[in-house]
Amino acid sequence: MRTLERPVLQYRWQVKETKTGPQLVYFGLRNPPHHTQAIIPLPPQLADRLRSLDGRTAAKDLPSDLTDHEMYTRLVAEGIIVDAREVRQPSTRDNFRQCVRCVTNDYVLPGLEFDEKGLCALCQCYELAERSGQGVALQEGITDEDLIRISSENTGSRFDAMVLYTGGKDSTYLLWYLAKRLKLRVLVASWNMPYTNDTCRENMVRAMRLLPDVEFVDRTLPSRMVRQAMRDQFERVGWPCLCPTVAHALFYPLAVQENIPLIMHGVEEVQMAVMNYVMTEIRTGQARTERVLDHRADTLNFLRMVARVSEPPQPYSLTADLTRHMSSVSELLAPVYKPLNDILTMAEGDPGMPIPILHRLKSNTAYGSWAKAVELIKQQMDWRMPPGQKGLLHTSCRLEKVKDHCQFKRFQSARSTFLPQAIVELGAGVYFGLLSREDALEELQEAGYYNEPQVLSELTRDLGIDPGGGRAPGEMSWTLGNCTGCST
Repeated sequence: MRTLERPVLQYRWQVKETKTGPQLVYFGLRNPPHHTQAIIPLPPQLADRLRSLDGRTAAKDLPSDLTDHEMYTRLVAEGIIVDAREVRQPSTRDNFRQCVRCVTNDYVLPGLEFDEKGLCALCQCYELAERSGQGVALQEGITDEDLIRISSENTGSRFDAMVLYTGGKDSTYLLWYLAKRLKLRVLVASWNMPYTNDTCRENMVRAMRLLPDVEFVDRTLPSRMVRQAMRDQFERVGWPCLCPTVAHALFYPLAVQENIPLIMHGVEEVQMAVMNYVMTEIRTGQARTERVLDHRADTLNFLRMVARVSEPPQPYSLTADLTRHMSSVSELLAPVYKPLNDILTMAEGDPGMPIPILHRLKSNTAYGSWAKAVELIKQQMDWRMPPGQKGLLHTSCRLEKVKDHCQFKRFQSARSTFLPQAIVELGAGVYFGLLSREDALEELQEAGYYNEPQVLSELTRDLGIDPGGGRAPGEMSWTLGNCTGCST
């Protein structure tokens, strides 16, 4: 074991108390193979000793029940306990380390680790997955052949597929692809979310005009209900968003009623990459075994996560905030989720009950790149970008930058281990060839990481939230005032 003169926990490692006992938590992302090992359970006595490491006390003066402990030796070997001189310093917006391959950096993602070549932990995970044979996971979208086959066999419904539509880039491309290219019978379902930008609403109107044979349906929830739920989301999880799970609660029962075999949504490969490669263990050198696909079971598992997920048992896992978010939404909007829960109960009790299957396109194959997809839908669907926006990652919701800002603030202040998603998705987009590094760097500047989004103050006024006392979104609890905006 290395001899440390003045031991201290490395930057972004903290001892936290949980219901299951003390844990050592890393608020960052470690290099593989340790990328899923950010939580280490601790014996209570050792936890107290680790809290006392201040980087000033000489190693020889530390109690022997700490320095002789087997776990202490392990923590030193893994670089979790280091000499005070080796502690990494926080990066700033003007001085940070950036991945040589993608666009991630350790200012927006404090605690992001890099290898000796300058490759970030995320890109290392993607490379590792490809070398191990797990890279095919990204390709698990439905094929054109399967879509056409399902359509030809579909005699029990007026529709071959439902599209969850926002008017943004991904769902507009999906709608064009299914309705125009493949000539499927499509039911287009849209939730009238109050903060959808005006341009995307106009994109929806143009889509209706250009697709006269396609049926459109929308739903609007009571304004008071939506605003109260967003207010409560701020308080509970640190950001206001209710999407995208609400759309499934609103429209899955309709798909069941109409006997629609498929529900298609515009989930990107970049979103799948994080879930498949970063938040799961990857075994190097072992080819990914072909799993027998059970689309019905996968759909039910996803819907359970949407409608029934509970508070995460592990509060500092990489997915804890996402789980907490979905749990909170389904609780706050329980009446909206009841029909979906009823369907789940029936489907679980009757294995032969047909249900709509959730699917997505192989968007890497279909798009080629985000720019090509946008060029196509501009030509075919008269699709337009929101004024002043250059980035193509998220194009429908006015609150995306608020979400970015809040996730960043929570992560930066070590209140969450959930990685700010926009920078991760942009990095994955570069890695998988969906946009250039230069375009991603430009788009990153538009995200809510470097400046407080202008729409934030508008949102807090609308929701009747008073962020007083110097409290910042995502960092501290809100001071809630009278919700004057909820009365409309």
